[in-house]
Amino acid sequence: MARLRGAPFLILGGKGVQTKEQLIASARKVATSGQDLARLIRIIAKNCIDPRCSQELLCVVEQTQTMSNQLRIISSVKASLARSKSSEELLLGNAQQLLRAVSKTVRAAEAASLRGLRPLSSDAEELEVAAFCMQWRQKLLQHRLQETCDRDCDELGLRKASTRAPPTLAGLAPEHYES
Repeated sequence: MARLRGAPFLILGGKGVQTKEQLIASARKVATSGQDLARLIRIIAKNCIDPRCSQELLCVVEQTQTMSNQLRIISSVKASLARSKSSEELLLGNAQQLLRAVSKTVRAAEAASLRGLRPLSSDAEELEVAAFCMQWRQKLLQHRLQETCDRDCDELGLRKASTRAPPTLAGLAPEHYES
């Protein structure tokens, strides 16, 4: 998941990408990261106790995987062509679509993690994914508990809105999945 952190360079108009080769390498890296994410999300879907969440995860992960394959193919084709603005825009557009799909996938994974996961097999990768989801869930529950306990009330007795955002799966990813 952390490899997706490099993707904004690709999306921000190539600020950090100087050559065609760098652009294509970045696109391939984003596509590979999408494939890696799909593998991890399938583990969550397989072990989710809620069948609706599991089905939704499988749908969004299929979109992510399709877009990853599309980006990988486009970057391979563009590697053999001369550099042009339209080919760069096509790569950037597909990378942006992939990152939107990844965001949707992570939100669906958060919902599935909140519903709960089945006891896992002894597969090391499944155990690591489950531990990661449980850690995020604990942080979210602690955040919610703090929200209910520490908030001041306004003159109507309503709790004031928090300025702190709740923790996300994507926010924890750099700690666990460094490239």
